[in-house]
Amino acid sequence: MLSFILANHHDGWGSGPGPWLFFPWLLFIAIAAVAYLVWRRRRPTARGAQEVLAERYARGDITAAEYQERLTVLKEK
Repeated sequence: MLSFILANHHDGWGSGPGPWLFFPWLLFIAIAAVAYLVWRRRRPTARGAQEVLAERYARGDITAAEYQERLTVLKEK
């Protein structure tokens, strides 16, 4: 309906392209915004290696000796 009104509305637009000139740009901006938001949402969260190591130790996945050994290695890098 809107496209019919804009296509048949000749008052004030003259013989030029009218608002149709802007629609491709608006469409491009909308698609780029959606793509950015999807990319931003899927990006992995940044967590430090020491934080992951501390979580594994807290869960009991690794022993205290393994924790200290791996923490020493991480701090050397």
